Amino acid sequence: MRLDENLDKLTEIVGGCERIISTPIPYSYRVLLHRTVYLYCFLLPFGLVDSLQWLTPFIVVFIAYTFVAFEAIADEIEQPFGMESNDLALNEMCRMIEATLMELDGNEIPEIIVKKSGTID
Repeated sequence: MRLDENLDKLTEIVGGCERIISTPIPYSYRVLLHRTVYLYCFLLPFGLVDSLQWLTPFIVVFIAYTFVAFEAIADEIEQPFGMESNDLALNEMCRMIEATLMELDGNEIPEIIVKKSGTID
């Protein structure tokens, strides 16, 4: 009975992951986000110049860098399941789970599963 509950939870999680991978961010949303960020960064100095005076360029550069970085991050995390270096390390996680299950079952862990560095890449 407990195994069935775990399999049901695993099925729900896999379904959620499939929904994430098959639902890209719409192009119009991406364009709107891009234009809004750049328009805000362009108009920001005009709103801050009276109160910050000579500090305006430094503060605006910092805020603009932050917003442009957020936009770049949004583009990167749109597709988290892939083979790029900044994607989720699903293969390594699966190997780790497989090795743990084999160890719990009392089986010997093959060398293919054991990672030399001991970290998830």
